Amino acid sequence: MDDDPVLRDLGADLERDDPRLAALLSGATDDVGHRRPWWLLLLLAPPLLMVLFVVNPAAFGGVTLVLILAVPVIVCWLLPPPSGTPTAGPG
Repeated sequence: MDDDPVLRDLGADLERDDPRLAALLSGATDDVGHRRPWWLLLLLAPPLLMVLFVVNPAAFGGVTLVLILAVPVIVCWLLPPPSGTPTAGPG
């Protein structure tokens, strides 16, 4: 632990304002196992939608088109920003 009083004060303020973020930043998280696997939904959604819309080909085509157009947005959302890009600072 750093002995800098300013850093300790900032850490205490962060723990008081947002204890979950403070725990994530310090590496002391105990709820890692409670996260839902969101990627499982991404894997299961297309086959489930195909089963639902197999009766109506127009609905199946529309849902397929929406999913195909949504893939680039989902990938860009999941990727981290490139290194060397400026990030927003506090305030």
